[in-house]
Parts: sequence; C-alpha cells; structure tokens
Amino acid sequence: MADEQHEQSPRPKTVGNLLAQQRFIQRHSAFLTEYPKIAELCEKVFNRTLVPPGAIEYQQLLVQNPKEDDPAVIAWEERLTASYLIFQLGIMAADDFTTVLLLTGNGAGFASFIHLRSIYERLVHAMYMALRTSEALVFADSSPINKLNYLTRLVKFIPALKQRYDDAFMEQLRKDAEVSRAARKQSICSKCKQPTTQHAWTRVSLDSMACEVDRTLGELYGVIYLEGTNQAHANSMGMERRLEEIEGGYRYKALSENEAAVALRYAHYLMLRLLMMQDDHFGLGLNKGIQERMAKFEQVWLPEPTTDQSGGAV
Repeated sequence: MADEQHEQSPRPKTVGNLLAQQRFIQRHSAFLTEYPKIAELCEKVFNRTLVPPGAIEYQQLLVQNPKEDDPAVIAWEERLTASYLIFQLGIMAADDFTTVLLLTGNGAGFASFIHLRSIYERLVHAMYMALRTSEALVFADSSPINKLNYLTRLVKFIPALKQRYDDAFMEQLRKDAEVSRAARKQSICSKCKQPTTQHAWTRVSLDSMACEVDRTLGELYGVIYLEGTNQAHANSMGMERRLEEIEGGYRYKALSENEAAVALRYAHYLMLRLLMMQDDHFGLGLNKGIQERMAKFEQVWLPEPTTDQSGGAV
C-alpha cells in the first residue's frame, strides 16, 4: 500500500526554489539572452585538443641534444607547463561559472560568492602564469608536497586508509616532496641579501598577483575574494551577512536574490576576462567575438545591481 501511494505521489518538475527561478528568469532576461553566445565561445575555447607550444622549437632542441638544465630547455618546459595549467585552470573556472549560474538562479546569492571566489582565484593564477611562465613549474612541482600534507592528515584521522597508502607508498611520496622542496626557486632578500627559500608555490600573495596582472582585478579582490572567503568559512562576519533585522530581532535570509544578482554580474565579467586571456595566450582568433560580448556586458547590467550595505555583498 505504501509503495502504491509512493508511486502515485507527483514527482517534482524542478530541483530548487521554483519561485526564485521564475523571478530570476524575469529579472535577468537580458543576461539569459546573452548567455548562449558566451556558452558558444566557451565551447570554442575549451572543447578542443590542446596543442603543445613551440613544437618546432622543441624538435630543434632535440637535434642539439642539450642538457636538462640548459636555459633553452627550461624555458620551453616553462611555456609547456604554463600552457597546460592555464588551460586547465580555465576549464575549472568555466565549471565554477556554471555552478554560480545554478545558485544565482535559485536565489542563493551568498553561496554564489563562494564559487565566484574560485573563478577569481583561478583566473588570476592563470593570468599570472601567462605573464610569468617560470612560475608554472613551481606550481606543478608543488603537487607532491600538497599530496603528502593531504594524505598525512587524512591517514591520521582515518587509520584504515593505511592499508591503501602503505609505508612504502608514503615513503616514496616523502622523497618526491623533498625533491620538490629542494627544487623550489630561491630569491634574494632585499634587506639581508641572502637567499630566501620559497615555502608556497609562489611568494606573491593573490591580491599582489591580481594587481600585477590587471588593475581592475586588483580592485575586485575585496568584493569578490574576501567576500567569498567570509561566506566559505565559519566566522562572525559571514554569519552577520546572512542576517536581516526585523522587528524584535534578526532572522536568517533564506533567499539572497539581490546578492545573487551582484554575484552573477561579477561572474559574467570574470568569464569574459577568462575568455579574453585564453584567446590571447593561445591565439585562437576569437577576439572579435569576445569584444562583441564585452560590449554587450554594460548593456546587460544597466542599471548595475546593488545590495544593502548592512548585509550581503558590499
């Protein structure tokens, strides 16, 4: 009988907040009209086989049979690694954009900022490696160190995993991590003139990287990255953002549609910048189409969405 009642129960026709979705479609009709053209550009940029850079140059290097530490070999490896990382960071950012679209479409503005932060971070890292290809090898070489830190802590809290990651596996990972640490670049301290070992994949903070690659991205560090960080972690500021004052106290903002509009606008802009930098780096010949979409951006977002300064995105 219970099974029959279950079968007769109407299945939901949508997942999420239907009323919020309807309001989103009505409020953002201009963006939704523009979106398919952005998606088409994303398809051209990311749904392709990545061709290694400098193939002819590499063949010439092989003929010369240079040593591994030859500057020409290192420079080629830097460009090759940078291209792969820039491409993959771009795909991940585009994936984050889809997540932001789904969240904003359901009125989840605060949650949108968490993934908006990811788009921003991946874009800045990609642009920084495009500007400084030598940093790509440092980024890639940090992988064994990250894996060791992760698995060491994971096995500590889940001892049963020691059967999967046995002593021999962990010891090899430690050796790989030591090699990576030893290979990390060194810089000269401006004060003491002594070598300074690099402990992170780059000595440059994200806000400094953003300011170096693009002034506008530097200016957006606070409203995108810091806001997203507050929403991603358990802290009082992130909590206060999600409260609204009512008579007799405060209540939690289950829907944050104004914040969602702000997040969507930022995500739209970051995606256009992402497409632009991918086109510039790989020479895809899509500049005309991207510039047309950039020109439409201002039309789509007039007037620019805002939120209450007492809560939500600022």
